[in-house]
Amino acid sequence: MEHPGSRDLMDFISPAQWEKIGIPYSDKLSWERWGLFGVLADYVLRYIYGDIIEVGVCETSIYISFLAKKYNRKTYHNDIQPAVIENCQTVPGYFLPDAVLVKDSSDNFFKNTTFTSIALAFIDGDHTYEQVKKDFENVMPLMVPNGHIFLHDTLPLSDEYLPPHKCGDVYRFRQELDGRKDLDVFTFNHSAWSVGLTMVRVKPIGEPHYRQ
Repeated sequence: MEHPGSRDLMDFISPAQWEKIGIPYSDKLSWERWGLFGVLADYVLRYIYGDIIEVGVCETSIYISFLAKKYNRKTYHNDIQPAVIENCQTVPGYFLPDAVLVKDSSDNFFKNTTFTSIALAFIDGDHTYEQVKKDFENVMPLMVPNGHIFLHDTLPLSDEYLPPHKCGDVYRFRQELDGRKDLDVFTFNHSAWSVGLTMVRVKPIGEPHYRQ
């Protein structure tokens, strides 16, 4: 039996219309939630070959599954809450049939899963500096050159967003990434619920000076 909440979300986002326009962008939600992520992720996968990792299953899984089908990529989804994945599994299209679904901590997800090369990663699991840093460091060795990592909750709107059940202190890791020379980092302050969507490009090694 389908989980009603997962079905309602799938229908509200309207992925059926994406087949017509070719990119995952909700006409109902516009830029307010994950439209920007959908457009940017489509851009990344169009030009960069590799598969997809998602830490923290939710609305973004719909976008990721659409893109994985469009570009014939493999997906790896992780959430520490089994019910989140199980509810979404009841709705066709939420995940692809060959998706790897891991109901465990992200530490165990990275430790116990054999991954292919990754072009796109999305990190939105535990909202603490320590854990998001570990998730990022675990995904980095899997990334292809020019692969992109997206992080959520990196630019809280106010002090009210700092508790762990909201944005936590993920912003501290975003501030740390801003100083890295091996990465291109940019944070969008709108979209993604307006609490920060940080896009990270892994720079290739050995490029000519004019491409560095």
